[in-house]
Amino acid sequence: MKKIATIFFFLLAFSLAPYTSFADISVTLNLDRNEATLSDTVRMTISIKGSRESDLEPVIHGLESFDVMRCGTSSRFEFINGSLNSGVDYQYSIRPQKAGTFKIGPVELKIKGKTIRSGIKTLKIVERARTTGLYRGSLFLSAGVSPAKVYVEEQAVYTLKLYHLAKVKDLTLDLPDIEHLQFKQLGKPVQYQGVYNGTYYNILEVRYAITPLKEGIYEIRPSKLGLNVYESGQISPFDMFNDNFFDLSAGRPTTLTSEPLELNVIPIPHEGRPQDFSGLVGSFRINTRLEPSELKAGESATLTVTLSGRGNINRIPDINGPELENVKVYADQPVIKVAPDSPGPSGSKTMKWALVPEKEGRYRIKPVSISFFDTVGGKYRVIKTPALLLLVRPGGTGKVMPLTGDGKSEVKAGPAKKEIKELGHDILPVHTSIKDIVPEGRFKPGTLSFLLIFLGPCFVYLGVFTGTRYYKKKGGSKAFTKAKSASGIVAQRCKKAGISSSEMTHIIRDYINDRFGQSHGVPTPDEAAEIIRSNGAGADTVNELRAVLQTLEDAVYTGKGNKPCNMEKDIRDLIKRIEKESR
Repeated sequence: MKKIATIFFFLLAFSLAPYTSFADISVTLNLDRNEATLSDTVRMTISIKGSRESDLEPVIHGLESFDVMRCGTSSRFEFINGSLNSGVDYQYSIRPQKAGTFKIGPVELKIKGKTIRSGIKTLKIVERARTTGLYRGSLFLSAGVSPAKVYVEEQAVYTLKLYHLAKVKDLTLDLPDIEHLQFKQLGKPVQYQGVYNGTYYNILEVRYAITPLKEGIYEIRPSKLGLNVYESGQISPFDMFNDNFFDLSAGRPTTLTSEPLELNVIPIPHEGRPQDFSGLVGSFRINTRLEPSELKAGESATLTVTLSGRGNINRIPDINGPELENVKVYADQPVIKVAPDSPGPSGSKTMKWALVPEKEGRYRIKPVSISFFDTVGGKYRVIKTPALLLLVRPGGTGKVMPLTGDGKSEVKAGPAKKEIKELGHDILPVHTSIKDIVPEGRFKPGTLSFLLIFLGPCFVYLGVFTGTRYYKKKGGSKAFTKAKSASGIVAQRCKKAGISSSEMTHIIRDYINDRFGQSHGVPTPDEAAEIIRSNGAGADTVNELRAVLQTLEDAVYTGKGNKPCNMEKDIRDLIKRIEKESR
């Protein structure tokens, strides 16, 4: 019944397609982080909105210094505000070959002969993270601050990384409370995988902007992270509900602490400080526009000034509006936008004024200037807008009377009121018979065209329903045949000597998909282990499959995917045990 409802939904969607509007086609490039080490693998996602298919694979520029692995695709199909939207996501893993700062993108995509391009992302690759050379265990918390020396109100980035091999849940973070230092989270936590001291870890990273309010040398005390650790085989079967009521295995409570750090905050110099300096620190730019720049007296123009950049956005001062003779100026409420991204907060402040000239003429709007301390150059800078010209032509013959002291509205004296002239009727005629509203032509009730229009969808639905039942039976027999032959295919493929780690990974994942009726995706080691566990495999077999896939995946990610894995016999024995234990 659920499938029938799904089919009916898609029939309805496509029947309504003429009345819905597809969003503009666009392509977006995203990276799971902006900085990584030579040993890390970065997740790259290419999202296409407005189309679920393209003429060719996406062409990605800027990946000459990376090893690229395709991780699969996923489609989207959704209704948003009455519009039918579709899309597809391409997933990739990229591994750097050398250190440096790289521009990745744009992505070029051909859809129906039209080339669509994405934006460009910057990825900084550094040498391996400095480590102690000692094994820190399967679970630890690391902290870092960059830069370690800043000016007052210049923002530093405080980064916490949780390295873990086992599954963790119920995380609670306690940041250090330090006088004159303000912490603000930058974006959402990100998860990825990387290498530390030769060990492959799952990594959870979260970043905070630190804003120092006073100069001095600050000791950033260790952060504390409380969590529950679940070792292999300890996850409850009710874990999917993510509810403590069903959580029969509470895990092992653990508290981790990071290393202490030091932040050196130096004062902003007094030498060269402008008189109008408001405390703005960072890197900023200013833009202005006047729309329209030519109008009639009595009409309104809008002056917009936008100051944007990276730094202490909340310190951007309010700007006084222009003072122009014979022009009324009405200020709008300033709008501040702050975007906390991984390099640090960025944003803008937009100020608008409505200008209403009372008489014709040429009005010069003076430049607007703002001073700030440039932390990159270590000096004060003044930025200003260009002067603007407002050209006002004569307006109507009416005269704008000024407001009187009693607060009444402006009175506009003009020519005498014109005689009212009838332009047309706006009331529909009243029909006294049903015959008057019967449509003429081939779509009259009772005609063949009328029956096809109103009864056709019913026949289409019945046809699809019957076809679905048929293909369900046919598809079920195919799935049964594939499941029965899955282990035999593995045995045949494993007879070949010198199978590489990459090829062996595909052999095992093809077996999991065929044997247990999964879609032909790319299950992770944990997902594959969960699939065989839910089908009756024992704990030892589940753990062995997870370890084998993790070993093979490590080889692939570390550039050894094309080398022989020498695991053919072990894999055949493992598959036999899975067959014996599974339902």
